[in-house]
Amino acid sequence: MTLAVMFVTSCSNKQDLALFNTNKAIAQEFLSTYEAPVDFDLFKSMLDENIEHQSPMCGVGVVGYDQVIEQGDFYMSNFSDVTFEKAIWLPGVNEETLEVDGSVRVYGTWKGVSIASGKSFSVDAYHYFLVKDGLISKSGDFFDATGMVMAVSPDEEVVMTEEEVD
Repeated sequence: MTLAVMFVTSCSNKQDLALFNTNKAIAQEFLSTYEAPVDFDLFKSMLDENIEHQSPMCGVGVVGYDQVIEQGDFYMSNFSDVTFEKAIWLPGVNEETLEVDGSVRVYGTWKGVSIASGKSFSVDAYHYFLVKDGLISKSGDFFDATGMVMAVSPDEEVVMTEEEVD
């Protein structure tokens, strides 16, 4: 009998995804600000001034509002034709209860072109978002940001002196 009750309880344990779906729409709009055509003003307006953001840059760690603005400006100003593809959106959960908590997770692939070099990039990424009062209050980016920037850097020109040519 106990097994039957546990089975019925576990099968009927559907969690409410309404808050997740609302916050997912905000996260989708936020990521779309990076895509062509970029929308830096919308990007800025979607951030809580007290945001805590896990930077994708090696060794940087958690940053605040000003650094998030700088990072957003860097990506929006230095890359074109940006798309976010193959997105897999998932609800986040409370780490203690494992209950859906309204936070948003997404896996996907960023693609675009470096304006400086004309080189294309494709990088897999994971992002998370916590939304408070309609604004992104906590977020994190996990991808090889440093490797991506290095891969699309302009090629160095080799200038040879007359002695090296002879």
